[in-house]
Amino acid sequence: MKNFLNNTDYNFIKKFKICGYFSTILILIGFSFFIFKGPELGIDFKGGTEIIIDIDDTLLNVNDIKSNLNQYLDKNGINVSNIKSYGTKKMQILVEDSDFSLSFFKEIISNYEKNKLSLLSFNKIGSTISSELSTNAMQALFIAILLIGFYIIIRFDWYSSIGSIIAIIHDILIVISLLVIFNYQFDINIIAAFLIIIGYSLNDTIVVFDRIRENFDEYSNMELGKTINLSINETLSRTTITSLTTLFVLLSLLIFGGNSLSGLSFALVIGIITGTYSSIFIATPIMMNLRIKYFNEENIKE
Repeated sequence: MKNFLNNTDYNFIKKFKICGYFSTILILIGFSFFIFKGPELGIDFKGGTEIIIDIDDTLLNVNDIKSNLNQYLDKNGINVSNIKSYGTKKMQILVEDSDFSLSFFKEIISNYEKNKLSLLSFNKIGSTISSELSTNAMQALFIAILLIGFYIIIRFDWYSSIGSIIAIIHDILIVISLLVIFNYQFDINIIAAFLIIIGYSLNDTIVVFDRIRENFDEYSNMELGKTINLSINETLSRTTITSLTTLFVLLSLLIFGGNSLSGLSFALVIGIITGTYSSIFIATPIMMNLRIKYFNEENIKE
């Protein structure tokens, strides 16, 4: 791995257009799923009731419990949107209706399998609160991207800022697309994942842009494309190894973290991959093309 990444001379410039097409196609596929299938929203965003129940030790088959409980609740007029298990002892039931009473639900589970289920938590989220959460989540993402844009302008320049912002938006769209395609639920944890992905993607982009700026000063007579290619190759080892070490941790979380963390860990795994990818194949070519268009950079660097 070390020899594979050190002293590399890969021609990334030739891959920019192909990667741009690949990202566009993937986002369009995700957009189609979003329009025709729609995202699976958690109660954080659409309102409803979250119920946590404790399962008796004698009920061993969790999948059978989920199936039977879903049918049992449906017969009693409760519209269940999702049931998740936490190991073999606890289960989360997400109900679309936020108006049915706690006493009614207690009566239902008390008659299930001879009182082998007990209620631990019963939380309602109304439509007003869910609407506020959605608005606040969008505002948080917008403000984060806006502040990042100002930071990149101060540290680098406006065309690097545009490249960074488009790369961040690209990462979020890719993650949303794959969440919809693989039917993961959108809840408040996903918004937290987006903010983490934004920070990680920005960090990778800054590493690449910083090396590009250093090489602009050191190799002032080198052609723009060659300078950028050299810079990406020089940062490839650091970027890849950092991403892989983070990815190993997140894969462990995805595999062993259970259902409650599956959406969060999946979003972070995809975000780490796209954050590294977009720093090279989205942010950098946008920055390069803006320099060529507005500053005739090719002639300057010849």
